[in-house]
Amino acid sequence: MFWEKRLLTKFVYLSFLLCLLSSCSSIQRMAIGAGSDLLYEASTSLEEENNWETFKQGVPGNLKLMEVLLSAKPEDEKLLVNLARGYAGYAFGINETLYLKDLYPDKKDYSTHKEQAIVNYSKALKFGLRFLALRGISQKDLSTSMREKDGIKDLLDKNLSDSSHHLTGALFTGYSLAGLINLYGKDKMALAGQLPVAKGLFDWVCGKDRNISHGACDIFYGGYEVSKPFGNRSKAEGIFKKFFKENPHNWLGRMVYAQYFIMEGGEEEDWQKQKLFMKKAERLFQDKVKWMPGYKNHKVFKNPNLGFYQAIALKRYSILNEIVEKHKDDIF
Repeated sequence: MFWEKRLLTKFVYLSFLLCLLSSCSSIQRMAIGAGSDLLYEASTSLEEENNWETFKQGVPGNLKLMEVLLSAKPEDEKLLVNLARGYAGYAFGINETLYLKDLYPDKKDYSTHKEQAIVNYSKALKFGLRFLALRGISQKDLSTSMREKDGIKDLLDKNLSDSSHHLTGALFTGYSLAGLINLYGKDKMALAGQLPVAKGLFDWVCGKDRNISHGACDIFYGGYEVSKPFGNRSKAEGIFKKFFKENPHNWLGRMVYAQYFIMEGGEEEDWQKQKLFMKKAERLFQDKVKWMPGYKNHKVFKNPNLGFYQAIALKRYSILNEIVEKHKDDIF
């Protein structure tokens, strides 16, 4: 379902081998290391999953399996990065998506979806910080460096490489921290003071690879500008519109824009434009996932790794559209 059959077969065989070799810790750790490399390479296939419900039900089991492997080899960098990415992705794609139902028109006093997002972002952040600690970067180092110009950049340049899993580890550590800050809001001011750390991590990663994770940089920066105190809505709008042009088939950016720019700003006309776009996207998506003879893949699905981003976007659209239909006067 999530892994290619060839990779899954190899991993099942590896897991069986680990059981047989459980009495020899050094061989076991070598086998786990090979398995973590395999898992890291295969994890990109998760992005191809275009069924939101399947992702919701299936990913927790994969994350627990990785935690079991990590317990046998706690210093495995790629397992730590995969766990940081996996829990952050689940918090954003599943928990925060469902939390939209509790945000509008008036934020509920308590939301189980918000609480689960906080728990999963916390797990992601802990794994991310463990990864950074292995590279000689402590949480204290990050907090100290944020007070200096280019402090975090210099710290990361000194201790991390430009490798894929180092960039990914820094990216999702920063995103998990930003996610927690956003969810807690003013309730945890000490945590809010760590926002420069989250931005510093993003600045370093995005300086190395602006297109990492299909436009995650622009989505973050757009949301950052529109939601921070004294934010610049005009600048945020420009960042999002640039994202739409450069990433036309990643619809997720449009729904983040809808949440933080349109819904918070009461931009009804802009909502109607995004709604028109998403209705067309929804029709194309349904044509793809429900088989019919003679179907030819549309160009918007040329990159299969956008599957889950598109699925999250459509789920969020369905929730936001339902909310707008019920509470239009309160929102706009």
